[in-house]
Amino acid sequence: APPLAERDRSGGGAMLEVQDANSMLVRTGVGKQWRQYAFDACLPSDRSQRQAFQESGVTNLLDSAIDGYAGTVLAYGQTGSGKTHTILDQADDGLVMRSAKRLFKRISAEGAAPDTTYVVSASFMEIYNAPGAVNECICDLLSPDAGNLQVRYNAKHGFFVSELKEVPCSSAADVRAVLEVGVQNRRVSATAMNRESSRSHALLTLRIDSESAAGADAARRYGKITFVDLAGSERLKESLSEGNARKETQAINKSLFTLGKVISQLAQGKNERHVPYRDSKLTQLLQESFGGGALCLMVTCISPAVTYAEESINSLNYAQKAMNIRNRPVVRLDEQQQLVFDLKHENSVLRRELEAYRARYGALSPRSYAVPGIDLRATDGGPAAGASAAVVAPMPAAEALAEPPIQNPELVEAAAVDVGSTRQGGRRARSIQPPSS
Repeated sequence: APPLAERDRSGGGAMLEVQDANSMLVRTGVGKQWRQYAFDACLPSDRSQRQAFQESGVTNLLDSAIDGYAGTVLAYGQTGSGKTHTILDQADDGLVMRSAKRLFKRISAEGAAPDTTYVVSASFMEIYNAPGAVNECICDLLSPDAGNLQVRYNAKHGFFVSELKEVPCSSAADVRAVLEVGVQNRRVSATAMNRESSRSHALLTLRIDSESAAGADAARRYGKITFVDLAGSERLKESLSEGNARKETQAINKSLFTLGKVISQLAQGKNERHVPYRDSKLTQLLQESFGGGALCLMVTCISPAVTYAEESINSLNYAQKAMNIRNRPVVRLDEQQQLVFDLKHENSVLRRELEAYRARYGALSPRSYAVPGIDLRATDGGPAAGASAAVVAPMPAAEALAEPPIQNPELVEAAAVDVGSTRQGGRRARSIQPPSS
């Protein structure tokens, strides 16, 4: 984390203690009242950027994105707690640049999967509240003159930003250039809590399209990993914001409050509850990350100073709720290949159902029925009228039949029998009515 400000150093000492790699103690009140929190990883403030990258789990998400999954790394916490330093730092390479270096090392000729080609592109945008705007605005940080971009929705892609510029990247240096341009165009301002406070939510996405050669495993996959640097929550009485800065603070807190509601609803695990994704453009774009088909890593940044103990505890409580959310990660395949994959999966399910049917009722056995008027011995390959032949059709074992087979040939000839497979692999027959006299 970045060094504490001078006013934080004099705030009464440290309010947390990291016990081990997965737990920490936080002082919750005056005196010696401590509360224990447990997470997948707990990093003390003396960790370097390299150690944070290795121990936070970002490498696992990046490897999954290369394999075709969608992943999100989201930095959450109060203003001045080190979110931007952790995600977007350029001096000592934050998570974005270290991920880019690992990505191109993995997909290089030495580390790539056999007979697989990769195409990487990057986009960078921010969500902010312009002066006088009622709703959140979206700005393309790589093309600021494009104006306010719109969030669209379709069944295939979910929520997405239309007309967002994507820049092809062939090396980590290209990603660094994208990062530098975007950070330069991002909205920041000085407050009493942070002299370079981010006034917007920034989302940098690396798209990783891969295509394997023809063969049994041939596929086109569309992985991506999104780095989200949220604007920090802050109290007006502490930030001392006035004018437009005051309105910005209120808008930031509103969108973060909506995100908190989404996390709380999903953490309860009740599918029938309404999840307010559409209340904010931020939560719309994060729908896939919270309760959707993406992998998500939440990096909660807190200040060790007692001055901000209440805000830090609120951040940790939201992080604990987020751990209860269950996503359903899926590989992002080409549309046609996804259809083939779904059909193969359905075929596999039906095969298992058929095996279960056979195990319960026994193997299928052929039975013969004489049907008058059909001769299978015709020379032209078709039946001849006026002759009889035995038509052999597979039927269930006798003990599996609900009714005994019909023995009247004339009844068989005149009746229409509709036999179809059920989902359990069995058979059903509609009622057979005798011919009218």
